[in-house]
Amino acid sequence: MGTIRSSEPAAVRNAKLLAKLYYYMAKEMIERMGKEEGSKAIKAAVTAFGKDRVASMREEAAERRITEFSSVEDYFKVRDMPSDGWVNTMDPPTCQYCPLHDIWKDYGELGNYVGSLYCDIDFILFEGFGFKLSRKNCLTKGDKFCDFILE
Repeated sequence: MGTIRSSEPAAVRNAKLLAKLYYYMAKEMIERMGKEEGSKAIKAAVTAFGKDRVASMREEAAERRITEFSSVEDYFKVRDMPSDGWVNTMDPPTCQYCPLHDIWKDYGELGNYVGSLYCDIDFILFEGFGFKLSRKNCLTKGDKFCDFILE
């Protein structure tokens, strides 16, 4: 399950490997704690991870004297995750293909469920830079793309 090939770009392989690790950790939490408590633990961990990433990116922004984040392009100046391997459009901002989802979908309903818990990290990241994200579509919810509606 969850195909990873050595011929894929390094960023894609690493994203897929981390998606697999996340899946197995999340699955274990749900199996040991039950869906409700396991989901709470997963959400708390994703939130902590998101806040840690925001702090790190803000630290880099300060080092580089980037003080204004008025557009998504400004955010991408310090975004810590590479976009290599993702298929995105910018107008409107959508993701058509995500290596993380490519792994999670292979684990069926549970894979998509725990993947959707992880995808909430986008709200934390964008809010950490003053943007309000709303999302009507997400690959992990069975949609054909993820949208990134920023206010």
